[in-house]
Amino acid sequence: MKNNAYLKRSLFLCTFLLVPALNASEFITEDINASKKQSTWIALPYIFSSDSMGLTAGVVGIFNGFFQPQMSIVASIYGGEKFEVEKIHEDEGIKKDEARTTGGFLAISGYKAPFTDRLFLSLLASYAYYPNQRLYLEGSNDSKRDLDSKSPLETTPLQTQGYNNWFNLDFRYVLPWGESKDKVLPVVKMRRGIPVNRTDVGGGAPFVTGQSILGTEFFYTKWTADKLTEEPSLNTNGLRLYLEHDNTDYPDNPSRGYNFIGKFSGDFGWSNSTQSWNALEAAYSHYFEFDNLSWTRQNVIALNAWTAYSPSWDKSEKLHPDHPEGVLDKHQPPMWEGARLGGWKRMRAYDSNRFNDKAAIYFAAEYRVIPDMNPMQDQEWSPIPIDWFQTVLFAEVGRVAPHYELDTLFSDMKYDVGFSIRALAAKLPVRFDMAFGQEGSTMWVMVQQPF
Repeated sequence: MKNNAYLKRSLFLCTFLLVPALNASEFITEDINASKKQSTWIALPYIFSSDSMGLTAGVVGIFNGFFQPQMSIVASIYGGEKFEVEKIHEDEGIKKDEARTTGGFLAISGYKAPFTDRLFLSLLASYAYYPNQRLYLEGSNDSKRDLDSKSPLETTPLQTQGYNNWFNLDFRYVLPWGESKDKVLPVVKMRRGIPVNRTDVGGGAPFVTGQSILGTEFFYTKWTADKLTEEPSLNTNGLRLYLEHDNTDYPDNPSRGYNFIGKFSGDFGWSNSTQSWNALEAAYSHYFEFDNLSWTRQNVIALNAWTAYSPSWDKSEKLHPDHPEGVLDKHQPPMWEGARLGGWKRMRAYDSNRFNDKAAIYFAAEYRVIPDMNPMQDQEWSPIPIDWFQTVLFAEVGRVAPHYELDTLFSDMKYDVGFSIRALAAKLPVRFDMAFGQEGSTMWVMVQQPF
């Protein structure tokens, strides 16, 4: 199988906004070791090579507990070597050219607004140019990946260069229920990255215990693709409304309990939006802790279920019916929204947004082990704030479909398996995932647990 080693816009993301079910809580962490500063930071260089980005290098900085104790900041810049691509020129058509990957990313999460104790703001922004990005315009469950075809009507994916720029602003209101009824932000006291004051927390009655958050997120994305003659620039803007509930012992790395989220996303055709669309999503995760072995600090099985549906997607009508290469349907969400699978979060063996349709369903299981040995923490000379390493085995299954019919969604499902090495760096989980599926293998480097 071909090693895809495909990293896209999500190279290093603080997932407060994009995956709120993963970090469904606002909280403060405190290290019980009094000799340690409560605010921590780390800078990590990285380098990789892939077909779509070439040889690329960058650096990511992670800052936790600065300015406000619950805040975290992730920032990254990266650039790649020049390599040959096919580019459209107005007067000369398609010809060979040279281009390089360049980009930057900023995430600020958990900033408490000064006029209230319960409203928290998060911001995500990215500006990037990709010389050979892959757009799965026809991403049905039966679609075949063909990296040699050039026509958007016949190929999955369409390989083209362009910009992928986006901005999200999230307002999260902590409801006065459960654990946050009297004290808004729970304090999680840590010893070497594992909570020590949460033995009676996790798995209680929903809303009566745990933390509940009502959120409103404003989003904007502009994705240019010069070879997509139907729409050389895909633009979307709108808002998401969601309710999430976390009932775990430690939201960044749960060992017991559960969390869930229900979400509505809508583009209302404002401003330069390509077209209006809407989508519904729901997710549930559960965590089971098992007794430690002689060499482990934590043994956890984590389970996740997710589903999505786009009521607006009209498959009977094209967005541009008179265009000779028209592939976009009326009121269809862009391939990175709605019912989609593939990428760093769901179906990790596949390219980002490899499958997209009107409906989707997905299930995952992970076995997470934190060994007692930690070479970085156990050596006094080490300046790197890594509290633990974690080894993970995982399996995923899911599919997309043109209708929300369970008989269809549970038939001919895609699957993958993989392993992961993770670390708690500057109080934020960082992960390296390697997944193997029916279309090859894919490697991801990311922050935060997938669920």
